[in-house]
Amino acid sequence: MTATYMIRPITPADDAAMAALIRRSLEDAGLDRPGTAYCDPQLDRLAEYYAGLERPGAYWVAVERVGSGDGCGSGDADGGGDGCDSVADSCAASGLAMNDCNAYDPGTDGIVVGGVGIAAWPGSEDTCELQKLYVAADRRGLGLGRRLLERALMFAGEHYRRCYLETHSSLQAACGLYRAMGFEFLDAPLPGGEHSAMDMWAVKKVGERDNEIYDASDK
Repeated sequence: MTATYMIRPITPADDAAMAALIRRSLEDAGLDRPGTAYCDPQLDRLAEYYAGLERPGAYWVAVERVGSGDGCGSGDADGGGDGCDSVADSCAASGLAMNDCNAYDPGTDGIVVGGVGIAAWPGSEDTCELQKLYVAADRRGLGLGRRLLERALMFAGEHYRRCYLETHSSLQAACGLYRAMGFEFLDAPLPGGEHSAMDMWAVKKVGERDNEIYDASDK
């Protein structure tokens, strides 16, 4: 049996699994406390929350399917993926139902193993926030975190100039991924954040005007 992975927009049916995955990840990291996503009021209804945003935003989940004979592999370790993954990604980006792209069977969706979101940063017209990037502990090392991040940054670049994130120094693998993907760490957080327990902050230029020098005071 071969596992395949696709990234698609979240649906209400994914809410419980994604909330449990996020809580478990934060518990494992000792971050199950106020000032983190663990206490976010929208955590149990992510699909509704992101669908209701006034400004551009979205949440995607990584879904694992196990099967054989479909001609699709699991993708390589650096997150490159194969043809099946690419079709699924393109379909989700187009806004079509996956089955319309011949890459998704609603009856055999699989299990949610990760997710990531984008939402506007409060008080800013051109800055968004990378939110709730998590991969299940037993699915790490497959490149899913990078693929989720790439999907989120693609969306961010279509709507914003900068993408900001807040994380914690104990999440070393995540911090390494952010650096590898071009995020620059800041000395202080941007004003307006809700996660006071985070102790690392970073930003990446994603829009067309990427030759301007970023100033943390430029909101």
